[in-house]
Amino acid sequence: MSIWGNLSSAILNELDKKWESNSDVQISTSGSTGNPKKINFEKSLMQWSAEQTLKHCIKSKNLKQLIAIPIDKAGGLMQWARAKTWKTEFDFIEPSSNPLLNYPGNAAITSLTPMQLAVILDCQRSRQVLKQFETILIGGGELIKDIELKAMEVAPKIHWIHTFGMTETYSHFAFRTFGDDLFKLIDQTEISMSESGLMIKNPCTKMQWLQTNDIVNIIDNNTFMWEGRIDFTINSGGIKIQLELIEKMIQKELNWPVNSFFCWWKSDKILGQKLIVCSLSENPIPQNWNFLPRYHKPKEIIIIHKIFFSSTGKQLRQKSFGSFNEK
Repeated sequence: MSIWGNLSSAILNELDKKWESNSDVQISTSGSTGNPKKINFEKSLMQWSAEQTLKHCIKSKNLKQLIAIPIDKAGGLMQWARAKTWKTEFDFIEPSSNPLLNYPGNAAITSLTPMQLAVILDCQRSRQVLKQFETILIGGGELIKDIELKAMEVAPKIHWIHTFGMTETYSHFAFRTFGDDLFKLIDQTEISMSESGLMIKNPCTKMQWLQTNDIVNIIDNNTFMWEGRIDFTINSGGIKIQLELIEKMIQKELNWPVNSFFCWWKSDKILGQKLIVCSLSENPIPQNWNFLPRYHKPKEIIIIHKIFFSSTGKQLRQKSFGSFNEK
């Protein structure tokens, strides 16, 4: 194990103790499937998930990993659990938007967010470091097609995998190879679509159905195509932003009439999804948005002329934004 940056080894030492004593590790969810909550990660299920990743996603003979995402979240923790399960070495580097910029190691496998990948691809120095890897897993948010194509062009020899999962499933329960739009399920995983979105169960959910907010097109028992989300939570550069919460803050601070505006998103090559505010013209636009939390300020303000509503009085955000976008 090698550590770069200002990260202390105390976190890893504590995780090692829990692993040796078979103790659970507590992780906070992001809130993308409801209110944020804490769940316990069991060693045996982390091991099972790590074995599934090795079976389905890894083609590298060298299993050394670079951990470049927060280890106190599911993604980084599961990288560490894979190293423990696979009995292999790993490097641990302080998470940043470009973790490869000054990476001196020789890992063959890493996991990155779509935002990290976009920043890495825009930097000549980090692109060269990128090419040393054999397998790279991309997860934690929507992946823009342009970034996917650029990654395959810059490093065609890398085994690129886009993963699909959430904290409640420990790690990914599905994956797809770059260039293929269909996600494939890992072993012992079942999915179903309900009116509320995708449902999934496997050993990590204790074979209990878990409700998600994703909309997918189920092709068969083993594959599906992701189509979007049914809720109003976006992933902007790895930061989960709850649109309705931001709307409440705006209404409180600016006293804009309810139903005179809404928050929405646009695709962005770097962030994946960027936050925008769609407002009727009568609302005065502030000079700054400093009353909103860091990373939760709108990237664009759009003046629209009409907001559509459902028969029950709910805003039809996508239709309203789409109507503006078509003009």
